[in-house]
Amino acid sequence: MPRFSKKEPELLPGAVLEEDCQTAVPPDTSEDDHDDDHEHDVTWTAVADSATSDVSGLAAWQRKPAAWAVFLERVALWLERPFNKLTGTPQLNPFYHTGTIAVFLTLVVGLTGFYIFLFYKYGFEESYLAVLRMDEQFIARTLRAVHRYASGALVVTTLLHAYRTLFMERFRGQRWLAWVTGIVLTILIWLAGVTGYWLVWDTRAQLITDGFVRFLQQFTPWADGFALWLIRAEISGNSWPIMLLILMVHVVLFLVVAYFFYLHIRRLSRAKWLPEMHLVIGATAVLLLVAIFWPLRNLPAASSLRLPESITLDPLFLFYLPTEGGSMAPWLWGGLLLVTAVALALPWITRDRSVAEVAGAKTVGLPVVNIINDRCTGCTKCALDCPYGAIEMVERHDDKPHKFIAIADPKLCVSCGICVGSCDGVAVSLGDSMPELLWDAVAMRLTMAKAKAPEQPLKLVFTCDRHAAHGARPYLQQEGLVAVGETAVELITVPCVGTLPPDMMVWALDAGASDIQVIGCPPDDCRNREGNLWTEKRLTRQRVPRLKRAYSDAPITAAWVAPDDFATALKAPPPAAEAPGEAPDYLAARRMFPNISRRSLAILFGLMVLVLLAQVFLTDVPFTSRLAANNAVVQVMVEDPTTLFNRTGAFALPQRPLTLRLEVDGEILAEESYDPAVFFVEGVRPFVEDIQIAPGSHHIRLAFVDELAQTTHVLYEATPTLTPGDILRILYNPLSDTPCKGQDCLQ
Repeated sequence: MPRFSKKEPELLPGAVLEEDCQTAVPPDTSEDDHDDDHEHDVTWTAVADSATSDVSGLAAWQRKPAAWAVFLERVALWLERPFNKLTGTPQLNPFYHTGTIAVFLTLVVGLTGFYIFLFYKYGFEESYLAVLRMDEQFIARTLRAVHRYASGALVVTTLLHAYRTLFMERFRGQRWLAWVTGIVLTILIWLAGVTGYWLVWDTRAQLITDGFVRFLQQFTPWADGFALWLIRAEISGNSWPIMLLILMVHVVLFLVVAYFFYLHIRRLSRAKWLPEMHLVIGATAVLLLVAIFWPLRNLPAASSLRLPESITLDPLFLFYLPTEGGSMAPWLWGGLLLVTAVALALPWITRDRSVAEVAGAKTVGLPVVNIINDRCTGCTKCALDCPYGAIEMVERHDDKPHKFIAIADPKLCVSCGICVGSCDGVAVSLGDSMPELLWDAVAMRLTMAKAKAPEQPLKLVFTCDRHAAHGARPYLQQEGLVAVGETAVELITVPCVGTLPPDMMVWALDAGASDIQVIGCPPDDCRNREGNLWTEKRLTRQRVPRLKRAYSDAPITAAWVAPDDFATALKAPPPAAEAPGEAPDYLAARRMFPNISRRSLAILFGLMVLVLLAQVFLTDVPFTSRLAANNAVVQVMVEDPTTLFNRTGAFALPQRPLTLRLEVDGEILAEESYDPAVFFVEGVRPFVEDIQIAPGSHHIRLAFVDELAQTTHVLYEATPTLTPGDILRILYNPLSDTPCKGQDCLQ
């Protein structure tokens, strides 16, 4: 196996290395050291030779995370640590792949949902029976369970992804679109899940329907019409339009979710859609196995004449049901609306607390990318490496001999500094500071460190601001040099390890460092998406600007660990030679992706099974409705209150205002007054009421009352006995002299 691979530099389409990216005088190609990479007018070599001690502007590059963000990340690191410890490699930690896992789960939900759709029927009874028939088929039963479990896992991974985005403060600036669409995406996923439960038309769906009617009553004028539509459909047996409408809403919500996934990542370069293959295979296998051995349990069919008593509750989607009909419901929804509004406004109501003093003037916030036009040779590397498309290449039309020039879009920049590390021509900086400041800081720290420990080997450690806020913080707060064994350590923080140009590490070794270590974030967990990946590829000579061939075996190592594991990486022993007389394999010590053992994969699979089983049991919680256990319901529906006065086809108008009144045991529980003039108007508002009463025997009367004439037109009067959970439906039938009640309304 070769120590390094010979790989041509990657360039943007249209750029030719030999013709477009060189200076007016081609370099001397007889030197091996340039490694087929073109030379620039200014290089880090020249910068190192002319280093100054002016580093006042470098502080402006450092991100200073908010205290609340550091606390939230500390909680996340504590939860993630067991996964890293048990699997033995952060590469297998699912927490680092929540975004791509969410996309994968959306695909699973869509495919399994389409299969279920093939067996679905429309109508209250037909839909419920279709679901029962699915359980008689192994494939349909399994995929229906996969659909349910993947939907729940999608909510969990989406919330975890939002939490990571929050504590990394990746919601400001150009990232606002991803943040806002992510919040809307979460809401849409929740709505899609609720409508999915609604499609079964069981007792759980009945509670959803009751809650939806209460929502319409509180916020819209459509509640009565919707309730009557349901009853008419049930009585006539023509309920298929309702179930078709719910299905259409469910499918449209899913399609909108897919579109919002696109919006969520549209500003990303090289957006990653799916997780690593071992996670795809593992998640698929886990979903199938759990679905086979723990199939879904069916609830009784919905009944319009009985309140649902005991169901199984899914807190991910139906968390609101325990508060329905109680005093806590307004507080719950009000609190959720407030949290959502604050979250949506977060990019604009918070500020980056990074404040630095440059040349006596204070700057608030991080500086953005700045191209030094006179130095740019159009090599396209900065545009290729930018994770957010903040740099593009355009044709050059000045007196320079280069075909392209880099143009920065500050509105898309997130101040990661990856472009600084990608430019070996020292033509990219952050803000008004010159990129030489990066080398100046390193040179000054090296000089001071050698003065403090002239007799000790000096190790130079570079790390990012995430590590600086956690594991590296105790070392940064120490006075003097950090000692690791007999080696003195000088620790330097950069915005992202992607900020580091490989040539600068080479010259740091030449300037007196005994060895260099880069401590960055694990795979797929970089705050700036690709900073750690590009640095690893540069140091292993897989991507330009790459470490020079002569230094491929130089004492430069890298550790890609979680921010709270900094001390372990710092104290790790240097790579040892595989055999006596051989040099240590420093190139291998820089790689980010080690070989994954079968044991690690088995542990990951077991952890995924445990997590999914926990989700299955925690989203199948027994729930008993307090309403059904303690109350009965009188449900009154008079679709057209004028019917009593229009039996012969000609209005027999009342002479005075009338009141339609519902009385229980002589107590007025609901009433509505009608002026005689309204009987000329089409579309008189229906009289629809749901009244909770105590179980037992009650005298119930529904009647028009003329207070002045002291006359009464009785629509219904009886003394029924109601048990807990009974629904007494009084439906005034305009085609019959006798109003129906209870089960008679369904015949």
